Amino acid sequence: MTSQRKAEALDSRTHALEVRAEARRLESLAARAQAEAYDALSRACVRRAQALKAVFLADQSVARLGGSEYERSWAWHDGQRAETHAELMEREASLHATQARRAEAEAGRAEAEAQVSWQKAHLPPIEGPATPPPGEEGA
Repeated sequence: MTSQRKAEALDSRTHALEVRAEARRLESLAARAQAEAYDALSRACVRRAQALKAVFLADQSVARLGGSEYERSWAWHDGQRAETHAELMEREASLHATQARRAEAEAGRAEAEAQVSWQKAHLPPIEGPATPPPGEEGA
């Protein structure tokens, strides 16, 4: 290969690695935004679970102290529904918290890959062995 072709290939390689590094940085930013969104969902589910627990407790009081049998029965059933829904919200909060941690880890991985690509772009390529790789026949 002529020295001009080597220089062009090196410039192309450098450009491709820089583009890859920027793409990985964008992936990292998007993953961090995703992590923040999952964290917000988790916190919202926790707040909703707390509110549903308050509904459950209030319904228990109405079921004990309510006027008519119908009112007490309705409050008891509504309280059971609120308690079940609160448990589901707690599970959903846990799931979103897990998803937030996963997205944060993916953001870190993407950022590390961006740094590696940037470093490769600004370091000379490692020359391969003079012999062909295993499995390839020499000419």
